[in-house]
Amino acid sequence: MKKKPKFKRQNSILSKLKESWRKPKGIHSKLRLKKRGKGKRPKIGYGNNKKLKGLIKNQNYAHINNIKELENIKQPVLISSKTGLKKKLEIAKRAEELKLKIINVDIKKLLKKLENRKEKKTEEKISKEKTKEEKIKDETKEEKERKLKEEKKKVLEKGL
Repeated sequence: MKKKPKFKRQNSILSKLKESWRKPKGIHSKLRLKKRGKGKRPKIGYGNNKKLKGLIKNQNYAHINNIKELENIKQPVLISSKTGLKKKLEIAKRAEELKLKIINVDIKKLLKKLENRKEKKTEEKISKEKTKEEKIKDETKEEKERKLKEEKKKVLEKGL
């Protein structure tokens, strides 16, 4: 199966235009011209994977938003894209227990993602604690310096 090309918007090189496809409408547009156009344009031949198409047309899957909907289902499961990471993990684990196939979620990737997030959070916490400790050390140094200055002033005033 040939790889589907990425259909980019004309002049998407410019910073103000996004790469998402828009039909070229200009009179002198190089992409609009059918015979000698530059770049690929979307056509009927560039379809999606046939396995996924059949599932979407026939709806041989259960569309799920939460764990409660997972009960009493025997067909493959499609987890909603609006569901958060934690809920997706919970649904995926429960689906494994019930031996259901999940179409759109790779559990291993999700677990890696979750681990990476936890590592980042712990690193951030550690760095915050270090900065707090450094601030406390700086404050104690400043207080010691102030006390020394005050003692020197008192000694100088008594001496005079």
